[in-house]
Amino acid sequence: KVLLPWGGSMQNKHKGFTLIELMVTIAVMAIIAMMAAPSFGDMLQRQNLNKSTQDLIGVMTEARAQSVLTKSDVTVNFALDPNNLDSTNASKVKNKSLYIWAPTGQSKLKAAVSPLVFEMTGKVKSANSDISVEICNQKGNKSKIVSISKMGTIQQATEGTCT
Repeated sequence: KVLLPWGGSMQNKHKGFTLIELMVTIAVMAIIAMMAAPSFGDMLQRQNLNKSTQDLIGVMTEARAQSVLTKSDVTVNFALDPNNLDSTNASKVKNKSLYIWAPTGQSKLKAAVSPLVFEMTGKVKSANSDISVEICNQKGNKSKIVSISKMGTIQQATEGTCT
């Protein structure tokens, strides 16, 4: 026995955890991890969708500004693989008369989109109405829609369902 200063005593015990205590702790942590895994996956898909949308808005804004700055037409192509450029397109990309955008991560375009051509005034060439580009997440249950007016104004993304 060990005597304590206030007059009590304490048994001399081994310090540490028993095997059962460790197993219970690990089981509780495993249950918590299993509950968090689905929401973590949803968060990653949401982040991919947001990143693709912000990249698209950035590319279109830059292309429109470039068309006004250089007083020439600037094209934005929507591609599945921006790495497949022939030599003609590569020189246009370098000269900033062609921008190529593709969804990042596991996001995808809902439908094929025709190239956008910004005129030197910033307007969208040959546009009869507003143009919408819809980007879907991997599951296809959520989407972001970016709209471009005939005047070239880029509307912030609205949420939708990709069905």
